[in-house]
Amino acid sequence: MKTLYILFVCFFILVTVAQSKVFMKRDEALALAFSGADRIDKREIFITEEQAREIESLSKSKLSTRLYIVYEGFKGDMSLGYAIIDTHTLRTKTETVMFVINTDGTLRQAEILAFFEPPEYMPGNNWIALFYGKSIKDPLKPGRDIPNITGATITSNSLSQTTRQILALAAVVLTGHKPESDTED
Repeated sequence: MKTLYILFVCFFILVTVAQSKVFMKRDEALALAFSGADRIDKREIFITEEQAREIESLSKSKLSTRLYIVYEGFKGDMSLGYAIIDTHTLRTKTETVMFVINTDGTLRQAEILAFFEPPEYMPGNNWIALFYGKSIKDPLKPGRDIPNITGATITSNSLSQTTRQILALAAVVLTGHKPESDTED
């Protein structure tokens, strides 16, 4: 009986690991985000208390970190935008997403780089594309502004929340494209 239990646990671990997937490495993702760039600069940004309060207010969610790595692509002296790679927990496992922000504060692209939850919970590219062109001025609430993902509500809520946080971070720290006033939805 003990041997059967050990075999079951080993099988469960193997199945879980087999479902976990890394889709793209950081350098590949950055090359995709800034395909015409002459250079990509990397900088660490530590969010101040005041910035954290403003980001949390704009995104209507609590930040889990105040340290972000931001990549900025350049063609000559012209900025092509910013890429921020965020890893967050969904249920019990993580998801890593690269968000690419235009210089006007809108989301140009979001790529799931790694997803360690069961594959049926992973959002499709068409659903992620609903966020493109949006800024922190857009509410982006799942079930209202963005449809939920059937059978993956935690994923849609988490990705919507993270997108709002990244767009708020961009508005507060990178682009200055903040809403005129914080309106309630």
